[in-house]
Amino acid sequence: MPASRHVWFSLTASLVLLAAGCGSSAGTGSTDGGGGVDAAIAADAASADAAGGDDAAAGDDAASADAAATADASASADAASLDGASADAAPADAMLMADAAPDATVSTDPFDPGSCSAPALTSTEALTLLGAAPRSKLGDATLMRRTRSCTGATPDTCGAWGTPVPHTQALLTYSGGVVTDYKTFSFPTHLILYTQTGQPRLSVRHNSDYQHDATASSRGVVFSFGADPMENTYPIIYVWDFNPAPNRYEDLQGLLGSRGQLHAAQHCARAVFTSGVTTEIAALYTY
Repeated sequence: MPASRHVWFSLTASLVLLAAGCGSSAGTGSTDGGGGVDAAIAADAASADAAGGDDAAAGDDAASADAAATADASASADAASLDGASADAAPADAMLMADAAPDATVSTDPFDPGSCSAPALTSTEALTLLGAAPRSKLGDATLMRRTRSCTGATPDTCGAWGTPVPHTQALLTYSGGVVTDYKTFSFPTHLILYTQTGQPRLSVRHNSDYQHDATASSRGVVFSFGADPMENTYPIIYVWDFNPAPNRYEDLQGLLGSRGQLHAAQHCARAVFTSGVTTEIAALYTY
């Protein structure tokens, strides 16, 4: 073979081999490059899955947080509701307590006309209150007394009233010529409603005399209906001495003043006995 043709053949063969090598290298590179892409896709997919998991976890956390918030809100609402219920219930309790408690604005001073200022009881109402019974004990009270100093016979000449004290009075227990004897008594009393000849009467009776004879209603300071206040111009009260000294009376009586007045209402009564302008004896009965 001529040398020029040998050279051309060698060059051609070299080119063919080079081309084949380049082709082989290119094919191998494509395969390797595809694997890289697949790996990247797989990595992206894994990342996406991981992100999805994170998102799901985040969603779960958010759901849990929402549920907790809802539960907290519900609990807060329930608590607020209970608090509201308590607040609503409190006034009712306060009202019940207010109803059970005594009225501090009503006076209990027997010398205060405001302690029993309701309209006067009528004869008809008294008979209805008594019903078919011949008598009824309406209330109890101890007679109280207060005094003041006066320079004349009218109230404008008097000083202030002294502090009230339980009334006591010395009653005659014996009188025989030049010899007299007295015994001092306190005055717990009953207010008795009774009828006499079909008409209602009120009587202020000493407890001891009532204990001795509960039916003797006229043995007290008796008041007849018709005026307000009712009036007795000779207020005698009887006292029974269950333990008299030897040769002493047991059936005693005392004059409570120069005049007695009684205001009686549906649920209270106030008696006042006066001696001039210096002395008042009073009692407040509630029933």
